[in-house]
Order: sequence, then C-alpha cells, then structure tokens
Amino acid sequence: MPRTSTDQPAPTLVRLGGTPSLRAYVRSLWARRGFAWQTALGELRSQHLDTALGNLWHLLNPILMISVYFLVFGLILQVTRGVDNFLAFLAIGVFTFHFSQKSIVGAGSTIVNNQGLIRSLLFPRALLPVATVVREAMAYVSAAVVMIALVVITGEPITPAWLLVLLAFALQVVFNLGGALIAARLVDRYRDMLNVLPFVFRLAFYLSGVLYAFEAYVDDPRLLRLLPLNPFYTFLTLPREYLLTGQSHPHIGEVWLAAVLWAGLLALGGLVFFRAGEKEYGRG
Repeated sequence: MPRTSTDQPAPTLVRLGGTPSLRAYVRSLWARRGFAWQTALGELRSQHLDTALGNLWHLLNPILMISVYFLVFGLILQVTRGVDNFLAFLAIGVFTFHFSQKSIVGAGSTIVNNQGLIRSLLFPRALLPVATVVREAMAYVSAAVVMIALVVITGEPITPAWLLVLLAFALQVVFNLGGALIAARLVDRYRDMLNVLPFVFRLAFYLSGVLYAFEAYVDDPRLLRLLPLNPFYTFLTLPREYLLTGQSHPHIGEVWLAAVLWAGLLALGGLVFFRAGEKEYGRG
C-alpha cells in the first residue's frame, strides 16, 4: 500500500536565530573545516610577502629568537641550574610556550576584526578562532624544525620515545583551541582584554619554567606535584621529558594526566562558552 503524505515524518523545525545544539554546532564546524584550513594557509603565506626573504622568515624568526634568549639567559645571566643541555631546553620551552601564546592572543581579535565577514555570511563563528590556531600550528612546524635540529646537534639521541612528543603536541593543539575560543568571545565583549592578554602571558612566561628548570629550585616535593596545575608548565615538561636525556620528571604520569584534563576541559568549556554567544557576534 503506497504511503500517504500523513505517513511522512514531520520535519524538524528550527527556530530562526536560535543557538544550535552543541552536536549540531560541532558538525557544522567539521563540515566547513576546509574554510579554516584555507584561511590559515592564506594568512600564513601572506605574512612576509612584502619582505625580501619572504616565507624564509618562518624559519629565520625562531632561529633569531632562540639566539637572543640564549645570549641573554644562557651566556649573560647563566640561569642554567639543573639543566645539562640548556640550548635545547630553552628552544623547547620558548617555542612550545609561544605556540600557545600566539594561538590564544591571536584568536582574541578574530571576531572583532571580521565584523564585515560575520555580517555578510552565515557560518559558525568559531571557524575564525579555529583558523588562527590552525595557522599557528602550521607556523610551529618551522620552529619545530629548528628545535629538533638543536636537540640533535647538541648530542641528544633519537629514541622511540620521541613519538610521544607528537601526542603532547596534539593535546596542546586541543588546549589552544579551547583557549582561543574563550579569548575570542571575551575580547568581543570586553575590548580591553586585547590589552590585558599580553600581560597575562608575559606573567605566565616567567612562571612556567620556560627559561629555567623548576625542579632545580623547588625543594618541597609536595609543591613540585602542584606544578602541573599550570597548563603551560605541563605542556613544556612533556617534550622536554622525551627529547632531553638530562630532564626527568619524577611524576611524569601526573603531568600526562594534567595535560589530558587541561586539553579536554578547556576545549569543551571553550566551545560551550563561545557557542553561547553565537547570536551576539557581529552586532558590536
């Protein structure tokens, strides 16, 4: 017997202007992942088009940056206590920290700087901060090349444990995505956050062991176990643990647990927080 129109399932009604469910929002983001990728790739390629050396600066920047830090903190101030391979230790710390800093601070202005695009096209606004994180992840590849080269040149052996660094990097990307989403909405609501964020990361830079080994200055083992409560310390410690033979954290399992929790909680919290303001973006 042929089905009549009354046998057809009723269409799902979606309220115009309503906030989509979290699952629907994630599906929409995934369906438009090409937009985030191409936006990130275009921004990365255009960064140094007006310079003589062009995209070679993506490689020169990390080399010059680590040279300056090593000159000041390694040779002049000599903050090398507890570190056997300070050059590689410094490179891992500086590049890893700056990856998170650039991702989150850069994403903060994405909604504010794209008001025209937001008002013209209908798309999940989270694509804009996501594209910033993707761009910085691409840029991090150049820094990683310099970092790995320094690790090998300074005598560190290549071991299978290096593969764990890729897992640590993946967790950091997820963490950065959550931070980027939170920063983007906060800056859209409170423009002063654009001026506050750099100071927050400057403080975090000196409190996260980027330039020195916390373990060499902390005598209380109970305090040492609290250090992973700082997410930046956590993501600096993991690559150092497996790339440098002289660095061994006594509670590396707890550091991994902290990294997983930081990445998962911040990504989920950031997505929920950002999606809640979806209807507000572009109205300021």
